[in-house]
Amino acid sequence: MLNERTRKKIAREHSRRLSEGDIDGLLDLYAKDVTFEAPVGAGGQAGHEALRAHFESAIAGNVDETIVESVVGQDGRHVLSRITAVMDYRPRGPLYADRGWLPAPEGAEPTALRCHYALLLRVGESGLIEDMRAYWGKPDLETSVDGRSGPFVGPPVIDPDEAALRELPHNYLRLLQKGDVEGTVALFTDDIVFEDPVGGLLLRGKDALREHAFRGSEGKVHEMLGRLVTSMDGRFVVVLGDARVYVPARMRMRMITICEVNEDRLGAHIQGFWGLTDMTIGFPDDDTAPEPALDTARRPERKDALKPFGTPS
Repeated sequence: MLNERTRKKIAREHSRRLSEGDIDGLLDLYAKDVTFEAPVGAGGQAGHEALRAHFESAIAGNVDETIVESVVGQDGRHVLSRITAVMDYRPRGPLYADRGWLPAPEGAEPTALRCHYALLLRVGESGLIEDMRAYWGKPDLETSVDGRSGPFVGPPVIDPDEAALRELPHNYLRLLQKGDVEGTVALFTDDIVFEDPVGGLLLRGKDALREHAFRGSEGKVHEMLGRLVTSMDGRFVVVLGDARVYVPARMRMRMITICEVNEDRLGAHIQGFWGLTDMTIGFPDDDTAPEPALDTARRPERKDALKPFGTPS
């Protein structure tokens, strides 16, 4: 297993080489039999040849990436980054428009394209990337007719299913922070799988989730959400979070969570990525983030709800 800082360095190097157009150096970061899906929902591919073709179109558009945040799993394998990529409209813009991912230009063709996305890398013992997944949906694409300085404009309309998917994390946080444990649990399937953090604890089912949600209220956790991104198949929403824990000690955690939903838009699998290097102890007294309400409901009775990662249910 690779340590957290090494995995974050790989993520930074990935964006640097892509932005510099170093496609051979970029491929050197990947195992020969790598699997990837970019964007998630467009279909998986494998191998260096397919990966080269994928990156060549981005490099042809002079892509320039900025990492907003990188966090890791506690499994020694994963690093997850929220990234903003800016590139020329061509060659990818017309292709995206043909696929229905972007509206076709009605007047002057845009000059620049911006994509907000999340990049999940699984790194093997060799230090090479074995799997890559890029999460972004139609609302995560923006265009500009004024060049890379913008302003960038997203789609004029978001379809109801996409809007409901993007609302799920906000509903979860709103209910959790007001102390409504039952309302929080109702957002998920009966057989929910909840990894928080990935490589740490694995929770299965609503009873385990109920205990987890109660502890969140009991520990006075306040979380602020960053910009959400989704996937092309409408199954995933990925959210950057900044959490402050007040009890038993003041801690701050930067995290990125991947939520998979079912056809009823209920959370079915939650993966929270945060490592020891994503935590800091203490924060200033003038940090005015409001403390959440404490749930006054009876504490759940189950004491076996939290199980070590990998323990069968």
